[in-house]
Amino acid sequence: MSNPQKQVKQGKQHMSYHEAHQRAAKSVCSVCNNRRPQFERNRKKEFSYAELCAATQGFSPKNYLSEGGFGCVYIGELCGQKIAVKKHMYANQKGQKEFNSEVDVLSKAMHENVVMLLGSCSEGINRLLVYEYVCNASLDQHLSQHSRTLLDWPDRVKVADGAAKGLLYLHENNIIHRDLTTNNILLTHDYDALLGDFGLARTVIEDSSYSTECVGNSGYMAPEYAEFGKVSIKTDVYSFGVVLLQLITGMRSIDKRLGGRSLVEWAKPLLKERNYAHLIDERIIISHDVHQLFWMVRIAEKCLSRDPQRRLNMIQVVEALTDIVEGRAVRKFSRISLNQICEKNINAE
Repeated sequence: MSNPQKQVKQGKQHMSYHEAHQRAAKSVCSVCNNRRPQFERNRKKEFSYAELCAATQGFSPKNYLSEGGFGCVYIGELCGQKIAVKKHMYANQKGQKEFNSEVDVLSKAMHENVVMLLGSCSEGINRLLVYEYVCNASLDQHLSQHSRTLLDWPDRVKVADGAAKGLLYLHENNIIHRDLTTNNILLTHDYDALLGDFGLARTVIEDSSYSTECVGNSGYMAPEYAEFGKVSIKTDVYSFGVVLLQLITGMRSIDKRLGGRSLVEWAKPLLKERNYAHLIDERIIISHDVHQLFWMVRIAEKCLSRDPQRRLNMIQVVEALTDIVEGRAVRKFSRISLNQICEKNINAE
């Protein structure tokens, strides 16, 4: 059997520095005109605490954006450019490790679907990270039942495609995210997806896995990680499968509507029975494309295999999503016909 991680490497499409620079520089939100910062080869900058305090109006509550596992994020402005400043809440050894990890991983990353690190601050007990500002909040807010705007089906497909490409880029560069959730997928108003929050990310030797303390959101954890602390790129693939399920169902990874069960636990019987109609978020009943939904569910199912070796790798996921976006049957796995699923009343309301 071929090694899926080697397949990722073999399928890698190299992007030149100039191409990546041009792509990032021209990326402008069509709604708010927020422009991504221009990439500089040695772009990581050391900011002073005073600079960042001034940029965020003293970390004013008015500038507060969100809170993650390792700190709070504030919006700010430097030299006319909007920024996001993450203020790490832990000054202990563990907090320093997560801070260093995020700096190390993101200082090497350059991709249109990965949040750009602009710099950092290590001054006294203060540990801060400065990112580009992503203008339209996180995916979990858009999928929330309380969201003011509906994330319709075409936008959900676009988000899935962008997030998959960002994750493939990480895996091509031997980076495991370890905390892929809808909260860590940031969106522009054009629904371009950018992966963020790399506090748990690790750079690993190619084709390797390792054991570690189990941390992160339990609703996204692969079985081998939750049970044995085993981590590889396939743990990220599992988490991505959960994200796909959320895009399809509109539910949280652990949802009160499911009586305390995880989304995966609830969905597994429906997937096994090919009862896809009961998976669909009622808010996209009108906007969803039945063919695209069918293949999206199939991708999610193949990402959520209990056996890591049976899961897709991210190059396979990206290829499958490209087929979906372009209106084709997914060539990678088309043994089950759409007609068979239609017999299960996929169009039932």
